[in-house]
Amino acid sequence: MKKLSPTETLLFTLFSVFFFTIPVLSESPNDIGERILKTTKFTYWIDPTSSVPVASVLKTGEFKKITDDFVNIGFLKGTLWLRFDPKDFPDPAKYPLLLIQAHNIDSVELYHKHEGNTYVVSKSGHIQPVFQREIPHRNFVFRIGHERDTILIAIHSEISLQFSLIFTNQRNLQREDYITQWIYGLFFGSLGIIILYNLAIAFFVRDRNYFYYIGYVLFFGLGQLSLLGFWGYFFVPDSYFWKRIGIPFFFSICLFFFVLFTSNFLKLKARIPKMARCFQVLGISSLFNAIISLFGGISEASIGVTWLSLLICICLLGILIWGIYNRLRSFYYFAVAFVLLLITCIVYGLLKFGILPSNPFLEEMLFPIASLADITLFAFALADRIQLLRQEKDLALAQVTSLRKERKISRDILMQSLPKTIPDVKNLQMQIFIQPMKDVGGDFYEYFSPNPYELGIVLCDVSGHGIPASLISAMGKVAFTTQKDNISSPKQVLEGMNRVLYGNCNPQYVTASYVYLNTSTKVWRFGRAGHPSAYLQRADGEIIKVHPKGKIIGVFPEIQIEEITYKVEPKDRILILSDGVLECFNPDGSMYGETGLLEFLRANREIPNHLFKIKLIQDLKSFSKTEIKDWDDDLTFIFLELA
Repeated sequence: MKKLSPTETLLFTLFSVFFFTIPVLSESPNDIGERILKTTKFTYWIDPTSSVPVASVLKTGEFKKITDDFVNIGFLKGTLWLRFDPKDFPDPAKYPLLLIQAHNIDSVELYHKHEGNTYVVSKSGHIQPVFQREIPHRNFVFRIGHERDTILIAIHSEISLQFSLIFTNQRNLQREDYITQWIYGLFFGSLGIIILYNLAIAFFVRDRNYFYYIGYVLFFGLGQLSLLGFWGYFFVPDSYFWKRIGIPFFFSICLFFFVLFTSNFLKLKARIPKMARCFQVLGISSLFNAIISLFGGISEASIGVTWLSLLICICLLGILIWGIYNRLRSFYYFAVAFVLLLITCIVYGLLKFGILPSNPFLEEMLFPIASLADITLFAFALADRIQLLRQEKDLALAQVTSLRKERKISRDILMQSLPKTIPDVKNLQMQIFIQPMKDVGGDFYEYFSPNPYELGIVLCDVSGHGIPASLISAMGKVAFTTQKDNISSPKQVLEGMNRVLYGNCNPQYVTASYVYLNTSTKVWRFGRAGHPSAYLQRADGEIIKVHPKGKIIGVFPEIQIEEITYKVEPKDRILILSDGVLECFNPDGSMYGETGLLEFLRANREIPNHLFKIKLIQDLKSFSKTEIKDWDDDLTFIFLELA
């Protein structure tokens, strides 16, 4: 073999370590990485009951040759025994260390003969605290340079087992660890930056998708720390429990957050309810799987993670096909990211079940490369979502601005159409209050007074709001002017208005109250068309609720209006109003209603006429604890008192 120059040696070493310590297959003393892959020099036997003692293993076991440089046992039942023949030992001065390149072995014990048939044992694995091992490392390392007899290695693992066996030395091990940790430091640092960045955005936009995404990335990172051995080495070096459950527990929680993120981001509940329920079941199953790992079911939870990953991928594949077929933009970034994730999960699942041959490159590179690209694409998908939300916000803002302009126009139409003066009728005092809902309303009133003693006044409420309601209000005023010859009859006025408006209001309608009052003859007549009752309060305080029958205006070709006549005397008071007065609510949800109005009338019977409006508004504000201008309905009432 050609001897490489120092520069070539450095470049080749960096290249090898960058691809996560792919072994150099050489037994030359000048081996470039000072490491020799010896996996195929070992033979193996599986004791399914873990009952054969080490002294009987060589006699009992039917050892078979290992044919792959990277062994993929899958989920191990029992004890895996490895045997290494002394004739295959490399130079102990150059390669004094045996590296078992695997990160998740519960127990690994190396036996070598000492003084006859007795064995000396060196222990490692999760069960052994990291810094009590012969050589602390995220993998499992033994000193074996002095052995000149057959060595045996016993391995127990409840998690899918893949490994290679490498002879190396301390200098090379430290050099590879240094470079590898730098590379993984960049990987996990990138995950940390992604988490912090998206956490800041999450608190700013208050979008739950970001919190689900952060949970997914966080627990994925913790799972990767466990998978690569860093979790046990740096964070829980003395905890056998947390080193064992790290992979199934963290990846189960990761799947749970991934399911939440996917379901909410793609709006499955609204778009595909059946798949949303399916994802809900998968999410609950992922949590249950995490609980199983906490209670010691490591093997079952590890298998569960693999199956759940495959099921989620299969379901999500169908969902994305549906979304792309329907040309839903939010599915595109997600689909690209998911295809990568799908391929990764399928390959990884096949590796874990031993269906595909594995190697160090696939074991260590598969998820880091795919996941970083995957997570980055999901971040782009979230950024695209923010862009869509911004566009929707701009559109909504433009619509609100347009609506405000419309409201202003309709308010101007309405306010301009209202009477500019209060009618001057002898022996009558009048208070009128009208407050449209915020910017616009559907209430209006109009009156006609042919002489100093007669008054006909109509109070109407148009269903709906905005410009259509304002236009119907204007039409209602025109309809009222056509009934001036019928001023003394509420029945004729309201029925005549209905004939004019019928067919011109759809889909809206009008409710109305009509009052005719003659202060000379002391006659008061009242009619209503679907409007609230009127109230007559006598000088002695008696309150009469006046509620004649009558249908709404504008819906039926003909309506029948009942009118009621009363004789009125000086100091009698009449109140007609819109439903905005009665339907006033307080913060507890209670309504002012007729009960509140009657209590107010009784309590304020003696107040002067000119204070009535002020007092009623104050009482409504006090009850609702809200300014009148902020109400959700129009507020209109007309108060009459005979002198």
